[in-house]
Amino acid sequence: MKRVLSRFWGFSTKHRQHILNQRIVERTSARNVAVLTAAGIGTSIGAYQLIDTARAGILVTDGSDDASRHNVTTDHKLTKRELRFLQFASVEYDDVIYMSPMDFIDSLTLDAPRERVYRRVLKEKDIQRILKKTPPFRSGGKHFFRTMDQSGIISYSEYIFLLTLLTKSKAAFRIAFLMFDEDDNGNIDRDEFMLIARMFASKAATLSGTRLVHKSEEEVRKQDTTLLLHLFGLRGNATLSFDEFQQFYENLQEELMEIEFYEFARGKTAISPVDFARLILRYSIVNFDDYHKYLQRVQEKSDDDEPGISLSQWATFSRFLNNLAEFQSAVRLYVNSNVPVSEPEFARAVGCTIGKELDPVVVSMIFRIFDENNDGTLSYPEFLAVMSDRLHRGLRGRLEKPWGWKPFKNCVISEVSRA
Repeated sequence: MKRVLSRFWGFSTKHRQHILNQRIVERTSARNVAVLTAAGIGTSIGAYQLIDTARAGILVTDGSDDASRHNVTTDHKLTKRELRFLQFASVEYDDVIYMSPMDFIDSLTLDAPRERVYRRVLKEKDIQRILKKTPPFRSGGKHFFRTMDQSGIISYSEYIFLLTLLTKSKAAFRIAFLMFDEDDNGNIDRDEFMLIARMFASKAATLSGTRLVHKSEEEVRKQDTTLLLHLFGLRGNATLSFDEFQQFYENLQEELMEIEFYEFARGKTAISPVDFARLILRYSIVNFDDYHKYLQRVQEKSDDDEPGISLSQWATFSRFLNNLAEFQSAVRLYVNSNVPVSEPEFARAVGCTIGKELDPVVVSMIFRIFDENNDGTLSYPEFLAVMSDRLHRGLRGRLEKPWGWKPFKNCVISEVSRA
């Protein structure tokens, strides 16, 4: 069965498209464009789904070898994120492909999906049974995705949104929340959340054009998912305050942080220096020889009886990674001039970024990895390149550009002047 990865721009009728465009214009004033730019969010609206082309009657052109291998027909080469989604998504319902909660975790922690023959094709009664297991928001926590396991569905746009949450700092997250709190009541409802998710998703994709399919965007939006029911209740009428939404965001980051820590700790209470290097270099785009040079350098500089990196130390470093864009702005002078930096200078720069200095043990480990000539310094460009790959888990799209200090500063100045 051939399917197409399609993007719908607007609604199925010109009238609905006009209404949606009006909302976008109203909500993307000069002030809001600055906010969007600062938060790193695109302003295009799109919904995504995988559709059975035989039933939809779509005339499409073949895409890449990747598309053929995954039994998908598309008019463009699959992006890294689209390909990753297709590789790990194990559920199909009503001709749309979904991830389960554990598929999502696996896509971030495994090199390849777990062995399976086919995707599970669910019927309506199966979906209803699965979705009834979704716990309310108050019962969530940092084990939510692991607890739900295979009992749930996550759409492609939600997948992209969750990926984005894993790479954003609290500052960027707050800006996004304030932008999409349409009625300024301090809460986000289901419709506002879905608008956020679609905007994040549209920024990450490179699909273009309009496809006429047997489902309208409105029909796709009506489909309940595990995430929607968890956040907004079975009836969809619950709302989330900023603090509640931030709690979900922090739980998600903590859950992934814990999973990766215990994977590399290998049943112990700390990660060894060499395994810490492997964890840092995970997803980085370095050649085979350079990768082993990094590991060998750490091994030569480490003692067998070293305590390693604890869970709390790894948690602080993970928080630093989520503020990588702010850190890059703080050290821009060093980056532009390619000036090496010492351990104390590095620790102070991190402290200025996240309000807490990294543990000296962690700083020492980082310098063992990146101090190539043993002079007690590291090069920021090399370090930031590897950390960026690590933060985005090797899934960063070509069109995605990090938001810098200048648009953020201009946005803050604008907001302060209005206070």
